[in-house]
Amino acid sequence: MTRRPNSSIIGSPVLIGSIAVLVVVVAVVLAYNANKGLPFVPTFELNIESSNAARLVVGNDVREGGERIGQVAELSTVRR
Repeated sequence: MTRRPNSSIIGSPVLIGSIAVLVVVVAVVLAYNANKGLPFVPTFELNIESSNAARLVVGNDVREGGERIGQVAELSTVRR
């Protein structure tokens, strides 16, 4: 009578490799979508009017009290 060796999850290189690939794919998706807002984190849109926005560029950081709270997504000009 032959006994089979105990198989464990750690002993399966295919399972470990697939879990590692899954973790990497999730990390890449989260990093790609981070500029649009992280999942399950509430976001809001802020609109401002400025008389001189010459140094404002799409993609610049928006800071409040020295902390980054977002980035400039869109600029539009309106003639008064």
